[in-house]
Amino acid sequence: MLVSGAATAVVVFVPSFHFAYRQPALHVALETSASLIGLLAAYLVFGRFRRSGRTDDFVLFYALGLMALSNLFFAALPAVVGGGSSRFATWAAISGRVLGSLAFALAAFAPQRGLRLSGRRPIALVLSLPALVAVVAAVVAVFASRLPRGVETLFTPEESGRPKLESDPIVLGAQLVTMALFVAAAVGFSWKARRTGDNLMQWLAVASVIAAFSRLNYFLYPSLYTEWVYTGDFFRLAFYVAILAAAAREISSYWQHISRTAALEERRRIVRDLHDGLAQELAFIGRNLYRLDERDPTVARIRASTARALTESRRAIAALTRPFDEPLEHALAEAALETADREGTKIALDLSPDLEIDFERREALIRIACEAIANAARHGGASIVRVELSNGRGIRLRVTDDGTGFDLDVLAEEPRRGFGLVSMRERAHALGGRFSVSSAPGEGTAVEVIL
Repeated sequence: MLVSGAATAVVVFVPSFHFAYRQPALHVALETSASLIGLLAAYLVFGRFRRSGRTDDFVLFYALGLMALSNLFFAALPAVVGGGSSRFATWAAISGRVLGSLAFALAAFAPQRGLRLSGRRPIALVLSLPALVAVVAAVVAVFASRLPRGVETLFTPEESGRPKLESDPIVLGAQLVTMALFVAAAVGFSWKARRTGDNLMQWLAVASVIAAFSRLNYFLYPSLYTEWVYTGDFFRLAFYVAILAAAAREISSYWQHISRTAALEERRRIVRDLHDGLAQELAFIGRNLYRLDERDPTVARIRASTARALTESRRAIAALTRPFDEPLEHALAEAALETADREGTKIALDLSPDLEIDFERREALIRIACEAIANAARHGGASIVRVELSNGRGIRLRVTDDGTGFDLDVLAEEPRRGFGLVSMRERAHALGGRFSVSSAPGEGTAVEVIL
């Protein structure tokens, strides 16, 4: 808003800056670009409407389509054939744009309830757009000979830097009405963006502000109906660029939703396969190993290995069933409590809420914490394990226990016994984090990760 207002003030109060140029070709290019961008945005919003079925999405589609078709048939095409300053082009463009702006403002306040559409009704709604434009053209054509010309088309270079309020009062009034409609739309879309968090609404609010300033510039310099190019033309193009940016964000959001849905379905399939296949077989092997001689060291190692494999399969199943956007503290608490219960130890949690972290780092921290809890219970005989999660210069995970501890120097000489620590360190380093462990016989163990 500040940028648009400053640019308009410079144009109005600094006449030495000539912001008006007789450029018919550029005028055609701007009108054509606005028309094509508007049609593309309308098509994308119609796709959003087909998915949501909401009233506000339909009204928004209709508004963008009406404005785009009005630009195309009443501004771009007449400018190409040399009829851009005719009475028909002037009043048809005014009528179409006022109707489009009215629909745009209605979209900002339209309810979000669903529309019941079935069969060919969506196609009929799309076809009604060119039909409405044809009706506007027919009505204007009937009365064109009795309508005023609308705007003085001849400016001298000396006059191009000053406001030119010599248009028909109806033309000037239409610009003010349209500006008011876009101001209302900016308020409505801003309110919706705050209430729903919809990124598209935020972009539409920005676009509405730019469109309002474009109408103010057209009120001061009515170049919309001449071969001249003024700042209003560039404001209007910026409005459509903002609409295009909003549509691009909508496409990105849509494909992210599609990819997440596909990934979620694949994760569910893998979970089913793991649960019905690998996990069941490992549980069967573990149960039957108890029938063998427990004093045999080979049997003992197989039983331990089977238990670890079953634990890993359960961890994988738990990780795959978590939603992508589950808060880190919730997922970590659930996994830590489940691990502690399975390993027969108590857990104390001190987890900071609302930590923003991507899915990969979240899963790595959870697996490190679960590994540290399991090690504390199995090898350290810990009666209680404390898990802390905080956010300072980085996300900090700290797992401490009251177990027997161990000698780090001795463990370094026996890599097999320290494989759990190695895997935790590799996970942390793979994400660019820092990993540290401190322990001593009889003093417990502390594992810390900072991302």
